[in-house]
Amino acid sequence: MLRLKILARCCSLLLAVLAVAGGLPATAQPPDPANQITGQWQMAPNKRARSGSITFKANGTYVMDERLQDGDRVGKKGQYKLYPTAAPARIDICLMKCGGPGSQYTTCFGIYRFLPDGRLEIRTSPDAKYPTAFNDGADPLQDAHTMFLTRVP
Repeated sequence: MLRLKILARCCSLLLAVLAVAGGLPATAQPPDPANQITGQWQMAPNKRARSGSITFKANGTYVMDERLQDGDRVGKKGQYKLYPTAAPARIDICLMKCGGPGSQYTTCFGIYRFLPDGRLEIRTSPDAKYPTAFNDGADPLQDAHTMFLTRVP
């Protein structure tokens, strides 16, 4: 029993010395969503679009190009804002400038998450409100408001 107490005190002392000396590894910080989202992403088909891409830039702007199911091509650009501390995390995808006059009518209010396989899922709302949940298990080809995005290398 005495040996166990001595061993425990030695371990505690060693941990304290390592912590003060900086010898313990830093705890892993979660990735910064702003860095994680930056780059070009390829869209999987959904009810709205056959294909497309969106590029999120580090300066808070984006460029999106979609080929709709009817064959028409649509391009959009503007600003985006992330709210990573909301639950679920939120994104505003604004046509032109976020927060400008009338922008509440031209902004897609959405939620986003990074999936374990590296894809990005963004779910927007048809009624200018943030969705409260993801549409887990739904067929993407029957959902016009969810984008599954794969990073382009």
